[in-house]
Amino acid sequence: MLFRSPRTLRIYDEEGFVQPKRKNNVRYYSQEDIELLQKIMKLMDKWRLNIYGVNALLKFAEKLGMDEEEVLELMLE
Repeated sequence: MLFRSPRTLRIYDEEGFVQPKRKNNVRYYSQEDIELLQKIMKLMDKWRLNIYGVNALLKFAEKLGMDEEEVLELMLE
């Protein structure tokens, strides 16, 4: 379970992190969406990043071909 408010999940949707399917005004998240949301929440909770920091980190890590945690640890060395 994600344990975030519906508004928070809508923000992640609005920011383009996930694109849940919708039916009768209900959002349905794929397993891939849920895994990404869990990763986002872990980064926010563990590293105290805001949504914009997470977005920048995800893009940077993808360009480097590295895991987000590895990038953060390298930055803190």
